[in-house]
Amino acid sequence: MSPAAGRQLLDADEARVARASRELTKIAAALVSRPMDRDLHERMRAFLDKESEASLASWDVLLQRTPDQLKERISTVLTVQALRTAS
Repeated sequence: MSPAAGRQLLDADEARVARASRELTKIAAALVSRPMDRDLHERMRAFLDKESEASLASWDVLLQRTPDQLKERISTVLTVQALRTAS
């Protein structure tokens, strides 16, 4: 099997942090235009109740990586992404 096929691009911690970052960015942007929207506040509360602890734990894992480990992960992710795009 090629490196581009059949495997996740990000590890579990990377994926969790990426999902949390996207969701929090969406919530923050929406709060700018709709700061008193009750549904939006509920969405934010739900994220904090269900996702924040695991996301913060994953963030702590990523912070423990050395610069060399981070460079290696970036290289691996970019290579796999390029292979997937090329196929």
